[in-house]
Amino acid sequence: MSMKFGRAYCEALDGFVSPYRAREIYTDEDHEHYGKELTFGCEDPGCRARLTPVGIYMVRKSKRALHFRTKEEHKAGCELVKPGDGGKVRKPSEREDDYKPTNFPTELDLNPPRRKGNGGSDDGGSEGDEGAGGRSSGGYSGADKRKTNSRTRYLDLVVDCFLSGDEDGKSGNLTIAGKTKPFGRFFKKVQYFGDEAGLIYYGLIDGLKIYNGKKGIGLRFADSVWVEKRPYRIWAHISQEVIDDSRRKKSFLAEIAELKKAVDGKEDVVAFFVGAHPAKTPVELKGGATFDLYSVELSSVNHLSLAFARA
Repeated sequence: MSMKFGRAYCEALDGFVSPYRAREIYTDEDHEHYGKELTFGCEDPGCRARLTPVGIYMVRKSKRALHFRTKEEHKAGCELVKPGDGGKVRKPSEREDDYKPTNFPTELDLNPPRRKGNGGSDDGGSEGDEGAGGRSSGGYSGADKRKTNSRTRYLDLVVDCFLSGDEDGKSGNLTIAGKTKPFGRFFKKVQYFGDEAGLIYYGLIDGLKIYNGKKGIGLRFADSVWVEKRPYRIWAHISQEVIDDSRRKKSFLAEIAELKKAVDGKEDVVAFFVGAHPAKTPVELKGGATFDLYSVELSSVNHLSLAFARA
């Protein structure tokens, strides 16, 4: 029976971590454990069975939520594998990716404080990252009920919750930059961005531009927005300055390299962005001619999340 969890103990970090924090540490060039594949164990101190990280160390992030999976049998009496008050056991699944986040965050922090030092556990002013739990195939996390306050800094987590298909979870409230509304209603297909500002916009990508002279990158969405009966292309840009300022610059550029391969190979990749709203922008061509499109400038690489169809 394969059990899957949304939190694990890491001896090297001396604390509990969510898979999103573990991925952040792995890609953080300022962290002492940067690029190192750490060892994870069961949360129960009397068990500490080895867990396998799923998706955490992959350059391409798929539509499958990040999680930990049982690598070895849990010890008899382990609190995470026996049903109890408030817990429930699911039947074993034959699907390796049968994992769904169970605790949807209630707030996405777009501008969290930069982490200081090399602290490993889920802290840094974002309560609830460590509780982004979930389980499947018999796993028991003891955390079925949605928390009343669970703030996260990870857009990837919010996107994974949205993609999970949990309609009950999507009915709870989410707050982003002071705006509060039902979780599921924060997501808007990019061609309908004009309906409301301050949401998470998403759509398939059909073009990628890596600008010469270190001017950043541009992602082109497949769907156009129609304004006054005319179609306009939509682009999301990230400047080189923003990329250079990121503590995960190398991993981000590696992900963009994979995006280029996917786009060139006509693979489906869905991009989600937050924290900015597209605006009409004139583009000048050689010879002085111009045309208009809608573009958005992202202020952080963490405001973009890519979901690859092929991991």
